This record gives sequence, C-alpha cells and structure tokens, in this order.
Amino acid sequence: MRRLVVATAVLAFVAAACTAGGGDEPAPTVDTAASNEPVTVTLTGEWTSKRECDEWQNSFKDSFEAEYPWITVDAKCGVTEEKQIAAINAGNPPDAFLSFGVDNVGRFCDSGAWVDLNPYIDGEAGFDRSIFPETALTYTSFEGTQCSLPFLTDTTALYYNLDLFQKAGLTDPPKTTDELTEDAKALTEFNADGSIKVAGFVPVTDYYCCSSNLLNLGHMFGAQYLDEAGNPAYATDAAWAEMFQWQHDFIAEVYGDGDFQVGADKLRKFVAGAGNEWGKPQDFQQGRVAMQIDGEWRNAFLADFAPDLNYDTAPLPTAPDKTDQYGSGVAGGTIIGIPNGAEHPAEAWLLVKYLATNTDTLVYMANYVNNVPTTIEAINSPDLDLPEQFGTFMDAFNHPDSAYRPTTVIGEELEQYLVNFAADWQAGDATDLQAGLEKATQETQDALDQAQL
Repeated sequence: MRRLVVATAVLAFVAAACTAGGGDEPAPTVDTAASNEPVTVTLTGEWTSKRECDEWQNSFKDSFEAEYPWITVDAKCGVTEEKQIAAINAGNPPDAFLSFGVDNVGRFCDSGAWVDLNPYIDGEAGFDRSIFPETALTYTSFEGTQCSLPFLTDTTALYYNLDLFQKAGLTDPPKTTDELTEDAKALTEFNADGSIKVAGFVPVTDYYCCSSNLLNLGHMFGAQYLDEAGNPAYATDAAWAEMFQWQHDFIAEVYGDGDFQVGADKLRKFVAGAGNEWGKPQDFQQGRVAMQIDGEWRNAFLADFAPDLNYDTAPLPTAPDKTDQYGSGVAGGTIIGIPNGAEHPAEAWLLVKYLATNTDTLVYMANYVNNVPTTIEAINSPDLDLPEQFGTFMDAFNHPDSAYRPTTVIGEELEQYLVNFAADWQAGDATDLQAGLEKATQETQDALDQAQL
C-alpha cells in the first residue's frame, strides 16, 4: 500500500554484464509437461504488516503450487530494496522479488540488477503484452528493457469529508486549483489561539508521504520532469513555477490571512501534530483535515479505522488551463521481477508470470488491500468487490493523461533536488523561486551526467 513512497536511500548496484535471461541470450526454460525434480523458489516482498503478508501468500501460493506441483514457493515479507540489492551484490539473491520501488525501475533495468524479461516474454507462446494497460508497461520498463512486470498498481485522487462540506455550505468537490484554494478556506477552522483546528487542505510536501508530494502537485499543473531532450525541466517548464507560486499563495491566503510566513508557521505546527499515516489516528480518518490527496488504498483503511466517516472521492483538481486533463491522476505501483543471479530463473519466470497475469490472484489482492488490478481482465472482473468510492481510481488508471515520473538511471534521485528546494520554499527559507528551480535543475542534470559516465 505504500507504493508511491519516495525512499531516501541511494541504491548501489554491481554492474552485471551477463544476466539470466538478459541481453541476446535465450531465456532459461523448463518443460512444464515433464517430470521435474523438486525445486524451492524463493520469493521476497516488501509487505511489512503480518495481515498483508498473510493475505498476499494466501492469494497465490496454493494455486501456483497446484499448477506446478514440483515447485515449492518460499515467500518472505519485510525484505526492503536495500536488503535485496545487498543480496544481489553478495551473490545470494532470491529467485524473484516484489518491490514497491517503482521509482527505481530505471536503475534495476539499466544496471542489470533485475534481468531483462523480454527473452522470457518473447519465448512464451501466447504471451500477449496487450493484456496490460499501456500505463503499466511504461512504468515497468526502461529504454526497451522490460525488467519487471506489474502486480497491482496505485492511482491518486482527492478524498473529501461530506459532513464538513455540508457544514461549510459546499456541495461539489473542487475541479481546479483555484476552487481548491477557495474550498479549503471555507473548510478551515481555527482554535481560539489562532492555531489550525481543521485544515481544509494541506499543500506542503512534508505532510503524509503520498498526499501533497511533488508527484501529485506537479501532476495537477501538468508539470514535466524532463524535456523532449531528456534533460531536467524544472526551470524551463513554466508549470513548476506556477505550481510553487500557487502553493505559496494558498498558504498565505488560507492560513495566514494574506501573510505567507504566518500561514507557514501555523501549517508547520499543524503538520507536526499529524496522526500516524498508516494507523487509526491518520488526519483524514479523524476529521482533522477536510480534503486530502491519497491513494486508492485509503478506502481500505477507512473501512477498518473509520467505518462511519461520511466521505467521497473525486479526481485531482487541475490548474485552470489544464482542465482537459481532469479525471487523470498519478499511476504507478508494485513491480515484480527476477534478480540477477537467481538460482532458479526458469521457475522464477513461471512465478513472476503467474503473479502478473493470474486474474484470481489479482482480484483477491485488489479486494483485500484495495489496489487497482493491472490486467484488463482483472479490471473488468465481476468478482471485484470494491467500495463505490473506488471507481474514481479505476477511471484515473484508464485515463490517457495518467502517468508516473519518467524512469531514469538515477531513480528516486530524479526528484530529490527539487524536494530539497520545496522544503525550503514552503518554509519561507527560500524566496527566489526561479533561482531555486535552476539550482535543482543543475543538480539533477549533474546526477544524470554522472550516472551515464
């Protein structure tokens, strides 16, 4: 459920000149109709809660082993990317890995840390890539290397509290960023000492991981990470400056009565008191914030922790000049692949293919964790049992303007320098917008140049 989290660790990969199933080498195969020696395939995933881990294993293990009776799956949870990369570098990786780190697909593919699945796919009779929506294939590959496949995905949208809307005299969710500002002002409540009691909307990037981050805010304004030449576009795409100026003005108008620093100080104190994002005290769940950007998984949390909350969902608001993109969102989720050096790559491919394409498994997990399925058949399955508010996210996943950050060889670092500037800007420590964007652009360009040496 934490697919869109931007990690801070920098991952280092051992260069892999030859990988199982990669390059021009044919993919290792196994005759599934023959009698085969028993094999244990190791699979690690990043699920951290026992609840999620148990359901993930229940979703596929028995059915997969029934289809391939000589294979036993040893599935472990709580294995981070850092641990997986360390295992690859040490020469003892698992046979397959499930990761929430969609940001690092470019690094996985380019370094050979995960093997190229194209030889497996091309050698598989009847494997049709069109079973996946195009969006899912985009964020699982890099420059022609398909080193991963999707296993459920995430999209983002706006959650809003219907009772607080009614109290403020509002009937419809905001469709533009101007309306978002006006509605947030009407929804915000202050304590007697002037501190924020209920925030209409929190637009700062150091709030919850998957809320008002740069990925979501940038998407609302149609901001591009890279220009047509593949260079950082923070200083050249005017949408970034427009987004940051909107954020500045929002804080001043909604929380500072026209004074940015007053609003920033109040908002900083409010954010410091935020409830645990992954527990019952999360702000939207307890009515501490009236509107919040979040992923589709929040529906499952609301069912568990705030079943009586009267809420609905709507697409992300757009900048006034981007209304043609209304209905879209950020789309990118869980990936699965075969690490370089896997002991049983042929059997690992059978497992990766099964997880990525088996409709029953995808529907089971979609229903349980409230994530968007990643095959056309699963998306259209009559067995999906999801809340009414989930439709916003399904529609966003299928919207032509929904997208994720572009995959690059520097992975998460593509955004890191802009994140650094955003922290200073929204706190009032940086006041020269264009200079800050130019600095972030140059730092990002330097990182790209260094990675390509």
